[in-house]
Amino acid sequence: MNERAVLRRLKDGDTGALSEIIAFYTPYLYTIASNVMDPPLSREDVEEAVSDAFVRLWTHRGEVQPGKLKPWLAAVVRNLAKDALRAARLADPLDDELLEIAAPGDMEESVLRAELTKLAREAVDTLGEPDSEIFKRHYFLYQKTDEIAAMLDMNAATVRTKLRRGRERLRDYFSERGYSCADPHF
Repeated sequence: MNERAVLRRLKDGDTGALSEIIAFYTPYLYTIASNVMDPPLSREDVEEAVSDAFVRLWTHRGEVQPGKLKPWLAAVVRNLAKDALRAARLADPLDDELLEIAAPGDMEESVLRAELTKLAREAVDTLGEPDSEIFKRHYFLYQKTDEIAAMLDMNAATVRTKLRRGRERLRDYFSERGYSCADPHF
């Protein structure tokens, strides 16, 4: 597929260009959405996220630059999948935020990331409730402190204080285990 030509046709409103992109990228986007959403959500939910990504492409067709289509679509479908999980309140944010699939020949990096993912889960769990819930909602579900405060029936200043103290405790937790927050893996 000649991406530049297809994007030019797409910008001109050619639905045939969209059909070509859909045929070419559907398996790729389905894999991304499945990795984020499966098993908690159904196959239909995964398909909906993929379809919605192509709808977004159509509505934003004038914004996508040649050479950027694949990463643009990947980011859109990943965000749609995460939004679906958040809406279902089934997200395990530590899985998709910290663990990435390693490229071939990058086994050491993959092992380190898996180790850090496990350590991060343990670290957040040590905060106890409601601190771990606040931390997950803010840093992994991207909820604002005011929103968290309303959901947990707290003062927003208390939520901010708990987040600050939680960061300090997590920094200590990682430091005690030989990791520095200046480490590039954080």
